[in-house]
Amino acid sequence: MNFLQNLGTREKMLVMGAAVVVLLTLLFTLVIDPMLAYSAQLDRQIRKAQQDLQELQARQQEYLQQKQVLDRINTQLTQQQNFALFSRLEELARNTNTRDKILYMKPTLSTPSDAYEEEAVEIKMEGVTLEQLVTYLYQVEQSPQFLKIKRLYLKPRLNDRQLLTAIFRVSTFRPKQGSS
Repeated sequence: MNFLQNLGTREKMLVMGAAVVVLLTLLFTLVIDPMLAYSAQLDRQIRKAQQDLQELQARQQEYLQQKQVLDRINTQLTQQQNFALFSRLEELARNTNTRDKILYMKPTLSTPSDAYEEEAVEIKMEGVTLEQLVTYLYQVEQSPQFLKIKRLYLKPRLNDRQLLTAIFRVSTFRPKQGSS
């Protein structure tokens, strides 16, 4: 304090001005600048969180759509519990006049799944026209039961190129017992 008393007014004003500048610099450096940096960091985090939320909402929509498809398939599979694949395929062959073209229908190994049991039949048709085959395959795919063509091999006959030999696999699925 003695130091300030010995100074003139002009010098006192300079010292006070310097003190104010030092205080303002310290205030800005120690308080305001960190708060501004923290605020900017929070703004970045908010923008990132908003982007994450939008992405999560998009994934939720996709999940709900996939769940609806799966629920519809499960409902369809549950409703067809008591149908015989062989009988249905033979009925479709009679309806499309291709029963006499079938050389064999044999069960095939199915791929294991945690949720579904697959029943599959390999069919070989010989001497079938393309129109007959397409009609039969269309009827299989449009069947009220959940039937899918998994493989299809076509080969024209050597003596009549209009007739085909076709080997294909028809599969159906059932929910495994105890799975939901």
